[in-house]
Amino acid sequence: MTVPPLKRILLASCSAIALLATLGAPAGSAAASNWTLRQLPPTPLEGGGADEAGLSGVSCPTESLCVAAGGFDTVAFSQAPTAGAASWHVVHPAYDEPKQSCLEEGEPVAFCSSPRGSLDGVSCAGESLCVAVGYEGSVYVSTDPTGGANAWSVSDVNDGDGDGATHLTAVSCPSTTLCVAVSGGSNNSNGGKVLTSTDPTSGHWQAVQLSGPLDLRGVSCGTPSLCVDVAKEGRIFVSTNPTGGASAWKEAGAPGGPGDLEGVACASTLLCAAGNMTGNILTSTEPTGGAGTWRKSNTGGSVQVTGASCPTALRCLAVDNNGDVLTSTDPTGGSDSWTFENLVPFRPTEGTEEQPSNALFGASCASTSLCALVGSDGRIFTATDPFSTPTDPPARKSKQRPRTILVFAEHFWEVATTRRRHIGARFRFYSPSKTTGFECKRDRGPYRPCRSPLRYRVTHGRHVLRVRAIGPTGLRGPAAIKRFRVLRPIKQHR
Repeated sequence: MTVPPLKRILLASCSAIALLATLGAPAGSAAASNWTLRQLPPTPLEGGGADEAGLSGVSCPTESLCVAAGGFDTVAFSQAPTAGAASWHVVHPAYDEPKQSCLEEGEPVAFCSSPRGSLDGVSCAGESLCVAVGYEGSVYVSTDPTGGANAWSVSDVNDGDGDGATHLTAVSCPSTTLCVAVSGGSNNSNGGKVLTSTDPTSGHWQAVQLSGPLDLRGVSCGTPSLCVDVAKEGRIFVSTNPTGGASAWKEAGAPGGPGDLEGVACASTLLCAAGNMTGNILTSTEPTGGAGTWRKSNTGGSVQVTGASCPTALRCLAVDNNGDVLTSTDPTGGSDSWTFENLVPFRPTEGTEEQPSNALFGASCASTSLCALVGSDGRIFTATDPFSTPTDPPARKSKQRPRTILVFAEHFWEVATTRRRHIGARFRFYSPSKTTGFECKRDRGPYRPCRSPLRYRVTHGRHVLRVRAIGPTGLRGPAAIKRFRVLRPIKQHR
């Protein structure tokens, strides 16, 4: 299969923060949840076997149509989204061109022409137009999205200059006469592009390059005259004339700090919301007003927000890559105005090569009475009352001690070896419950505020890292502890 997309690199494998975790999040109460789960069947693979296709995006233009897209060039649709799995139909539109990212790896054309690619986002302007975009620079368009595989036409936006594929990461179609897509990959010369089309069915797209290097992760157009792009390192770009070329896009800086932004949603021109890598939601009722108009709220999660949807200015929803859903009936009201619920508990897979797969990647609300969420392993959640509080009352805040799950990353584990005086370790951590932040204690030092990922330079010897979460009332949870050693390499004697 082709190289997975940067934005959805764990579509068919795991949620980013779950990698190598040592503890699991508690399962939510099924009776308390407003969300119903169904799971798509595995996708047959060429040469035999099958695998679950992770779903990276979903769009519900009405309550009687939802369209999802994801791995293996999967398009799934339903005209009864809240019904069972049988109401969701899966197709794989034909794509005959060689996969550009595969060619980048030096594979022969015969091999590259057969593996399916990955669709990263989908947007429907109504029941008569849906557009999906892929990591291979492919654009899938249908004026009859429930008409089967042949109802989708596939075009390619790669310019053929040898610089590789234009990795399309997201698309937004505020009307049938305007669609806006963005490309990611800060190490790719094609990253940081905004592509627009006033006639998506024609296959013609106009591309402009924003300031680079730039890794655009999401786009939302509340109207044809307001679009917001979000990017790695927390950067936000806004345009009131998205087809007006590069100069029509103004950067609002990184109002929420350097944390990578992915999920973004605009409710008309009244509200835009975006989520970052530490679970914070940024909101603005005046997105064209610059960085000062954006307000950051801790919504209870502590990992990358991957998708968002705001059906009205008073209803917003977001998902993250730990299987959590965050909802609010007052999105600009601060941290206390957001509720937090884990829908897919993290379950470690110790002793196997299989990695956890509890991430949610996309969200779409046709109205305040229907929202759909999609994620890894072909999971689809729907709710007809998505913004109500779960029926089971939460435990008293004063007695809630948030747990911390500590994760090692970048091939660093309990023992490391280096010839240098220091080694750079990087740790990730999160909490399955609502938090306002974290504190870290390195060896015998004091606890200090910290955030994931924590970059930690250590010398030879034994070390201890302690990380604890801070609850909504300021109550500190128990520390997650990891002990490790840094050794000098053994000298080889001749």
